[in-house]
Amino acid sequence: MTDRSSAAGSGAASTAKANRQIARLRALLKEREGRVQELERRLIALEKSTTVQFGRLVAGAARAPKRRGTKLPRELYRLWRKRNVPAVEPTVQRSGKLELDDVERPEDRLLVSQPYDGLIIAGVLGRETAALLGEHAKVISLYPHDAITVLDTADADLLVVDAAAGEPGGPWAYLGVPGMYDRDRVLMEVRRKAAERGLPLVLWGEAPPPTLAVLKWDARVTAASELAKLTFAAS
Repeated sequence: MTDRSSAAGSGAASTAKANRQIARLRALLKEREGRVQELERRLIALEKSTTVQFGRLVAGAARAPKRRGTKLPRELYRLWRKRNVPAVEPTVQRSGKLELDDVERPEDRLLVSQPYDGLIIAGVLGRETAALLGEHAKVISLYPHDAITVLDTADADLLVVDAAAGEPGGPWAYLGVPGMYDRDRVLMEVRRKAAERGLPLVLWGEAPPPTLAVLKWDARVTAASELAKLTFAAS
């Protein structure tokens, strides 16, 4: 009888200890999620800041003066016109949190001592294509939730759309699939923003889906070496 009571008491103590550990872990997790959301809000605000956008434009013109220098006054004027637009407080939904370690932000290039002086590609890309192009250029991967914001401020030379970006499992899954209009709408906005900035529109890969193939492209390429030639032609 005594042994049973002792065992029951020991089990209750273990359960109480486990409950306390669970409570602490939940509190730590809640605190971490709050910190991540705050970082997301700050990053979004940083992306939209006039100072950062001005720095990107000037750095891009200095990196490629022949091609980007002529566009600098127009881009600075566009930035100046937006200076008094009321800022919208960035909101971050818990269900749509970003993985900060996985999502590359273009402002990272402003934190290094020397800007990247090679080819810079902004892309709607599948994972394999992003890895392939990353061997030949600096790749800024665009995601459906922030593609317009990133493309508006990124120092890029080209917009590349991967014919295989819509394969299941990727961030652009089902792009180009009839009936999946949300991805197509975002791509149309991305194309308009790229055209506004004067970035060449490039379709990458073979056998693109018909919804992509019928769009107007400045070039269609299947090799990384062809991308570099496009930038020389533009300059």
